[in-house]
Amino acid sequence: MNQQNDIRSRQRFENFKKALILYEEAIKPKLSRLEEEGVIQRFEYTFELAWKCLQDLLQERGYVEIRGPRPVIEQAFQDGIISNGPVWLQMLKARNETTHLYDESTFSDIIAQVRASFLSTLQNFRKQFPQ
Repeated sequence: MNQQNDIRSRQRFENFKKALILYEEAIKPKLSRLEEEGVIQRFEYTFELAWKCLQDLLQERGYVEIRGPRPVIEQAFQDGIISNGPVWLQMLKARNETTHLYDESTFSDIIAQVRASFLSTLQNFRKQFPQ
């Protein structure tokens, strides 16, 4: 990997860590609907940075043809970079659903996942990601 890509990968991971801090700060016991929408948005961009960090790592390891979140997540899981591939795929599905979210029950389900399993999965990713 060339130096410019290495710098970009490090910057992306630093941006991911900053985004995760903002996401963590947004999780409070009781939130208004507007605050919940903000939490969803923080989840979306934190997840986006996370899968792109995975893509950078896979490219460093020679997987230059793998592009897009689903193939990246599947390969990272297969290679043991992430241990909870099914949760990552749930995060991808939730991220895709939040783009066109008009159903209240779906919104509530996603908020519950964002608060529980998604946050802890991204926190574990921050701890385990090779730097």
